[in-house]
Amino acid sequence: MRLVSRFTGPEAGVLERQQPFVVAFALSMIVLWLVPSLVTDPALVAVAAAIAVAVPVLAVLLPWQRWPEWAPDVLPVVSLLAIALLRTGTGGPGSVFAALIFLPVLTLAAQRGRRGVVIATVGVVAVVFTPVVFEPATFTVQTVARAIVVALVALLQAVVAHEATERLRARNAALDRLRVHQDELLDIVRRDAEVIARVASERELALEQLVSVIDSATEQAIIATDSAGVVQVFNAGAERLLGFAQGEVVGRANLTRFHEPAELAERYRALFGHDARGEGAQADRRLLEAVVASASGGGSHVRDWRWVRRDGETRTVRLAVTRRVDADGASSGFVVVATDVTAEREAAALKEQFVSLVSHELRTPLTAVLGYLELVQDGTDPLTDEQREYLAIVERNARRQLRLVSDLLLTAQLEAGRFVITPQDMDLAEVARTALASAAYSAQAAQVRLVEHVETTRLVADPLRLAQVVDNLLSNAIKFTQPGGTVAVSVGPDRDDHAATGEAGAVLEVSDSGVGIAPDEIDQLTQRFFRAGAAARGAVPGVGLGLSITRAVVEAHGGTLAIASTVGEGTTVTVRLPARPPETPAA
Repeated sequence: MRLVSRFTGPEAGVLERQQPFVVAFALSMIVLWLVPSLVTDPALVAVAAAIAVAVPVLAVLLPWQRWPEWAPDVLPVVSLLAIALLRTGTGGPGSVFAALIFLPVLTLAAQRGRRGVVIATVGVVAVVFTPVVFEPATFTVQTVARAIVVALVALLQAVVAHEATERLRARNAALDRLRVHQDELLDIVRRDAEVIARVASERELALEQLVSVIDSATEQAIIATDSAGVVQVFNAGAERLLGFAQGEVVGRANLTRFHEPAELAERYRALFGHDARGEGAQADRRLLEAVVASASGGGSHVRDWRWVRRDGETRTVRLAVTRRVDADGASSGFVVVATDVTAEREAAALKEQFVSLVSHELRTPLTAVLGYLELVQDGTDPLTDEQREYLAIVERNARRQLRLVSDLLLTAQLEAGRFVITPQDMDLAEVARTALASAAYSAQAAQVRLVEHVETTRLVADPLRLAQVVDNLLSNAIKFTQPGGTVAVSVGPDRDDHAATGEAGAVLEVSDSGVGIAPDEIDQLTQRFFRAGAAARGAVPGVGLGLSITRAVVEAHGGTLAIASTVGEGTTVTVRLPARPPETPAA
């Protein structure tokens, strides 16, 4: 019913009422183009198409608002003529396009009064008899029966549509009466002078206190508004950020004036599911809800927005919005604290762009180098032991660089929100054994002993990502363990998880007897590009991405990562994984 009302109801314009017919007729022409055998009289079809094209043209060009209310009824009648000719030119009584007659019927029935119902019924009968006009020999008893049945169906449809639109008109009239009643209530409220005076006095006092505090702050833009968003306080920081003088905006401008219109409209649409309606102050009030909605429950809400300065320059600001509440609990406005973070956001974007670009540019040649290394090593020409040793060094360093590039790419994916895992049934013990085998050469070179305590542990997870976790933890443990030390890897079912959820997860633990980590650095280890003091002092190679990637992979699986360390004694990293990642259905 809402869809019908949109194109045929009381609020629809002359052109909108013709759109269903125009669209349906255009689709009919496409069908005829695809199935030309349906055309029996091309001339009549061409005339029908010309009439159909004339309908929207006349709807746009003619001054219908100057003519009587019944004047637009001419267009659906013309539409019926086009349908009659199309039906005659595509098989007459057997035409597949006979159903088009019900679209003008809806348009006519939606008009005021019952003339549209009568015109629609008569028009349908005329459409049914049109083929008889061109070919009198086709007149039969079936023609009369068809006309009667179709006319009755059209009459019923017209009556239903007419009653529906009349109800909509009645509802709109009721809304108008409610608006009048609302105006009367507003008049009563305005006469309650004492209450208003008291509330106004309290608010004025609160505002003076607020202004005295805000004016003392100059490093940040602080703006206070009333409940409608009209600016009441505009401090020096706001003047510097936006380029407006205080006298230009206080009591005159709405908070929404400083926002980029496209972003504000987009966020309003995302929040409420439709565009902001109204104009002027009414539109400002609605759009203001997109800015302050998240602060409706009390407290402060922080989010990035784009503000437009007086000179047209766009700045990115971190906006903290707080709702002001009176002593009686009523909302009296909002306080907005804005911090210019344009340079900070641009720097972050450039950094991510640089990381992604450089990573891609490095990965391609490294992959080619490794490919040609394999060709040389597996070639038919024999290599000396010295040559093989040199090639092994090249391959080892190339793979190390490829791993670094892959880490950078994964970091860029994490930042862009494109990181995903591919869970499947797997054995974490197999992943750990493979990682230990790969790390054996590095451990031997560092004179570190690897110890394995691994038992079969099945779970649903991404084996490639978890292999990256084990590789990162093993690599770190070996790098920070002195010659003669030990690195132990243990894998087993998580008994605690089984007791809590009924499914046993997994526990992965990598411990070393290395230099350990200072207590004040443990919480920072999983931050990107963070390098512990021991790494800097010992000139340990790395860029500080391994543990941040490890944490991201573990959290994507719904697991946890814990680090325990004692300086001079070693470090233990414990990873706990559920039996399956979040939102993965049980088998």
